[in-house]
Amino acid sequence: MEQHDIERLDMISAHLHALLHNEQPGSLDLAGEPEDEIRQVGEFINALTESLSVLTSAAHHLSLGDLDVPIGAKLPACHYLENLQETLRHMTWQAGQIAKGDFSQRVEFSGEFSHSFNWMVAQLEAYRQRILGQNRELERLAATDPLTGVYNRRYFMEFAAKEFLRSQRYSHVFCVIQMDIDHFKKINDTHGHTVGDEVLKAFTANCLEALRECDVLGRMGGEEFSIILPETEMAGTLIVAERFRQAIADLKLYVDDQIVHFTVSIGVTKLRQDDSGIEAVLRRADEALYLAKNGGRDKVFSVE
Repeated sequence: MEQHDIERLDMISAHLHALLHNEQPGSLDLAGEPEDEIRQVGEFINALTESLSVLTSAAHHLSLGDLDVPIGAKLPACHYLENLQETLRHMTWQAGQIAKGDFSQRVEFSGEFSHSFNWMVAQLEAYRQRILGQNRELERLAATDPLTGVYNRRYFMEFAAKEFLRSQRYSHVFCVIQMDIDHFKKINDTHGHTVGDEVLKAFTANCLEALRECDVLGRMGGEEFSIILPETEMAGTLIVAERFRQAIADLKLYVDDQIVHFTVSIGVTKLRQDDSGIEAVLRRADEALYLAKNGGRDKVFSVE
C-alpha cells in the first residue's frame, strides 16, 4: 500500500475513533480521491456524523424532559429512543391519571422500575382506601350517639327536615313517633348509671328489631327518642308504636344479678300538608307524648 493510501486510512480511523469516544470529529474530506471504496467510506462516515449529532441532540433534550423533541436521525438506535420517548409520554399520562384518582394504572414493561412504579401506585391506593375508611368512620361517629349507636339529634333533625321537604313536594305521608322511658331518673337513682346505660341500649336494640331499613331512630337527648317512618300512614304507625310499648313492658333486663323492668310512653303524629316545617310535626308528636305521660304512662297516644 502506498503512503497516501495509508494516510487516508489513518484519517478515517481517527475520525471513527473520535465518534466512538464522544469527541467532536472534524469533517472528513476525501474529495479527489480516485478510489471509489474510500470515497464511499467517507460519505458514509460524514452521514453517520450528522445522524449521531442529531441523535445526541434529541437524547439530550429528552433527558431534560422535552418529550416532544423530534427524533430525526436515520439510525437503528433511533427506534429505541423513539420507544423510550413514547414510554415516557405514556407514563406522564399515567401519572396525570393517578393524580386524578385512577389507581388502576400500571406499567407493563418488566424491570426494577416497573416493580417500583406499580408498588408505589398500589401503596397510594391502599393509603386512599384507609383515608376513605377513616372518613366514613368519622362521619358515622359524627352522626351517631356513642352509647346506643343510633343516630344523634343533629343527624335525626337533618334527615327529618329532608323527609319533610320530600314528602310535601310529592304529597306523600310520613309519621313521627316520640318516646320517653318512664321514670328513668328513678332507674338511675335506684340501680346506678351503669344500669341506666344498659336500659338505654336494651331499649334501642328492641326498637331497631321492629323497624324497617328506611325508618330512622334518633336519640334526642337523655331518655327521649324519636322515629321517622317514611311512607307510613297513622294506622300502621300506631300498630308499630303499640308493638314497641308491649315489647318494652315485657322486657326483663338482667344486669349484675338485678332484674330491671321499665316501660315507655309514646306519642304519634303524621305530616299535614299545612305544616310549616318539621318543627311543627315534632311539636305535635311532643303533645301526643305529653298526653301519654299524663294518661298514666306506658301508653300510646296520637294527635293528628
